[in-house]
Amino acid sequence: MTECIWKEAILDTDFALKLEKAKQFNAIEEYIPRLVHKLFVHQYVYENEILVPKRTKEQINYLVNQGRAVIVDAQSLKIENPLAAKIYQQTITHLEKVAPETRYKGKNWGETVSIAYARATVIPFIISDESELQLLLDEEVNSDSETDLFVIRLRDFIIGMKDMGLKRKEAYIIWCAAHQGNKRIIEWVKREFKEELWPVDT
Repeated sequence: MTECIWKEAILDTDFALKLEKAKQFNAIEEYIPRLVHKLFVHQYVYENEILVPKRTKEQINYLVNQGRAVIVDAQSLKIENPLAAKIYQQTITHLEKVAPETRYKGKNWGETVSIAYARATVIPFIISDESELQLLLDEEVNSDSETDLFVIRLRDFIIGMKDMGLKRKEAYIIWCAAHQGNKRIIEWVKREFKEELWPVDT
């Protein structure tokens, strides 16, 4: 099997739901394992946020059953690594303070606990298409060290598919489907893919 681009990453809800919009194929189970060697999904996200559409969780379950994804939780962390569990809780507390709109088991909670788990266990990447997330990480979590967290956004994923020699047509479907529902930018979406993300060599 070809070496993956990213060794370990934790999945945020928004990214899973965007990939699921490509109805023509199972983008989550077909392409995440080709680009990410080991995927983590926080239990809160798995149980509370990846619910609808049903096929989103079905694809996550497929990856779990194949040994390509792991559901993780804070309780196990407390037992296995008390120091990491402390970092996990400290990170949550800090993010709640600096992001006042975050609510316990409400707005941004899945993202918050995923960031905290990644930081505590030194998972280097979070797969999310939140536009301001890297800025938040750089300002509030990262410290210019080897444990810093980096965001894999949808455009990074598409470029990763290109670098791995995967199917351009399916990458185009994923990119366009993820932006569906916003007719005002659809022409920009198509042009961005064809001219910037994955131009055809002439």
